[in-house]
Amino acid sequence: MKIKPTEHDTAERILQDGWELFQQKGYRGVSTDELCLRCGITKPTLYYYFQDKEDLFVEVLLRRLRGFHEVIEQAGALEQRLERIAAAMLEGFQVNYAHLMHDLEHIKREENAARVRQAFADELFSPITALMQSAVDDGELSGEAKFLAHLFMGMVESYITHSREYGDNQILANKLTTFFLKGAR
Repeated sequence: MKIKPTEHDTAERILQDGWELFQQKGYRGVSTDELCLRCGITKPTLYYYFQDKEDLFVEVLLRRLRGFHEVIEQAGALEQRLERIAAAMLEGFQVNYAHLMHDLEHIKREENAARVRQAFADELFSPITALMQSAVDDGELSGEAKFLAHLFMGMVESYITHSREYGDNQILANKLTTFFLKGAR
C-alpha cells in the first residue's frame, strides 16, 4: 500500500468505503468505478493510494483483522475472554468472514493471499486456539484446542449476519459464549 501520510483522510475514506462495498458485494462484485463514485474520488486518486483493486482489498482485510489478538489476549476468566472476542467479531463484520476469505481465490498475486491467510491465523485463529489450549490444560474445557477454536468461531460467525435480530451484540456474545461453555442443557 502506498498511502501518503499528509493525505491520510482520503486513504481512510477509501479503506472504509472499500470495506463496506467488499462486505456487501464481495471482491468481484465491486468495480473501481463504483468505489471511486462512492468515495467521491477519481481513479488516478485511487491509484495514488493503492496499486490496484487487489491491493485495496488485501489492505482492507489486513486492517480489519488487526487487533483481534489483543482482544483475545486480554486478561480475564475464560468466559469473559470468549465473550469479548465474540463481541469483537460480531461488531467487526457485517458478513461472514468466510465469504471474504473465500474471495481470496480471486486474488492473482499469491503473496497477497498469503498475507491475508497469515494475518487471519496470527490475529484470530491461533490466539483463539491458544486460549482453548490453555483452558484444556487448566481443566476448564475438554477436547482438542483446534477443534474447539473452529467450533467457537463457527458458532459466532453463523450469527454475524443475524446479530441485529438479537439487539445488542454484547448480549448476543454473552448468549453464544454461555451456550459454547454450558451447552443446551
